[in-house]
Amino acid sequence: MTLMLRVLTAVLLACLLTSCPETTVDEDFGLRPVALDVADWNGAWTTVNEKEEDAVQFAVTDSVQGRILMTEPGNKEDKPVELAIRRASADSKVKLCFAVAKERDVKKAGPVSLFLMRVAEGGVLYTWSIDHEAVAAAIKAGHLKGVVKADKNGAHSHLDSAPQNYAKLLEPQFWNWSEPTCLTRTQK
Repeated sequence: MTLMLRVLTAVLLACLLTSCPETTVDEDFGLRPVALDVADWNGAWTTVNEKEEDAVQFAVTDSVQGRILMTEPGNKEDKPVELAIRRASADSKVKLCFAVAKERDVKKAGPVSLFLMRVAEGGVLYTWSIDHEAVAAAIKAGHLKGVVKADKNGAHSHLDSAPQNYAKLLEPQFWNWSEPTCLTRTQK
């Protein structure tokens, strides 16, 4: 399985367990949940040019609250990840949403990972990872609300669940636009 697909599975929580730079949010980050059409999301998804056996499985667990369970059926050490898809903009024409991700087995509320996602359409889904250094600099400059804790391995930023953060985070400097993960739905 390619590194890009593993970004959605393994890297989601790796930064929480290591000292690498990271950006976290609370589980309520975003304006409101996105109502999901189950037919657009449920099924096996893989990165472009990957084999179907390397697919991840999406299962909508709560369409009204925008919740998806992501598993990796081909991996015996799979740890299911819950994604909460939340509106990034009050403008309903904007198809970019925040994907708040946490390991399903984590019971207590706490900081979780954040991705930007374009709503799935026609069997295609795009996601982008956040630029941790740009977020840390913006928090320090007062452009975003949150806190930064520096350590020897880089900045650990936590963004406040503040409405003013949501619109600002759609600015291009906060995302790795040139490195999207493109997932396509495999044959059913």
